[in-house]
Amino acid sequence: MKRHDFWQGLVAAAAVVGLFGGFGTVAQAKSTAKTVTFGQLTNHNTHRLAAIRQAARQQILTQTHAKSRRVAAVYQVKLPHHMTKKATLTANGVKMNLLANSFKVKSITIPYTQLRGKILNRYIPKADRTKAVKGKVVALTFDDGPDPTLTPKLLKILKKNHVHATFFEVGQSVSRYPKISRAVLAGGNELGNHSWNHPDFNSIGTAKTVNQVMRTNRDIYAATGQLPQYVRPPYGNITAAEGRAIEQPIIRWSVDSRDWSYLNKQKDINSVMRATRNGSIVLMHDIHAPSVAAVPTIIHKLKAKGYHFVTVSQLYNNQALPGLQYFGAGDYRVAGR
Repeated sequence: MKRHDFWQGLVAAAAVVGLFGGFGTVAQAKSTAKTVTFGQLTNHNTHRLAAIRQAARQQILTQTHAKSRRVAAVYQVKLPHHMTKKATLTANGVKMNLLANSFKVKSITIPYTQLRGKILNRYIPKADRTKAVKGKVVALTFDDGPDPTLTPKLLKILKKNHVHATFFEVGQSVSRYPKISRAVLAGGNELGNHSWNHPDFNSIGTAKTVNQVMRTNRDIYAATGQLPQYVRPPYGNITAAEGRAIEQPIIRWSVDSRDWSYLNKQKDINSVMRATRNGSIVLMHDIHAPSVAAVPTIIHKLKAKGYHFVTVSQLYNNQALPGLQYFGAGDYRVAGR
């Protein structure tokens, strides 16, 4: 795994798949409708096109006020796979026409704010573009929740310290404690998919892996009204075929606290502080009391070293794309590799 200086690494990595394509362009999306191809929108980047499909599914559900039982159906809607297909730039977002579908929707308009990092910046109004974070940054992530006692306690700690984190939740726990999942988002944090019941994806095959992810997407949507953007595979294991089939960015980590093995507050603190670097993604769990107890000290010590805490989306400036897996700033590869 390569290690880079944060900004040099991010720019170098982004260049490979054209993530910064068009960022130097100052032209603002026009209020008058304009027809463009998906190739133009994405700089012919298939990962970006997959990200547009991901945003389109959320928009279909939102636009139709769909119940959670319809989540599986939205993945059956035929969405663009070819760069020559056309869309329309409008004042409110990118409009695309749909083929006949069970939602009976003829077209959708995806807001520009939902397409940050997915289409080239030249097609996004300046006011809707994101700005890359500056300085030393670290993303705290927590797996295996929500826990009815520990997750609310952790949320209070984060709020008190003005820190936002990314939570990768297990579907069966989300179905039991949906209010806690809503509280995660209400606190300004991110919520990702960590499978339905934590199997090793490599051992169950692509079809069952997709089912694990879809069931969890459904329950997160039922709890929050939002499909999770990211997936973190249990144990970090995922095949290339599974990565393609899921069509969501895969978020791994660069700092493994091993809190699940220590179950010791001080060891957790020492482990994180020893390994954290600029642009790190830190893996912890909000189902272990010592882990949650270690968080205030970890935050205090990292702030003292000049770190700012960001969500995964902020770390990547909203440019994490389906089909790729991310380990830390400037360190990513095709899923399954």
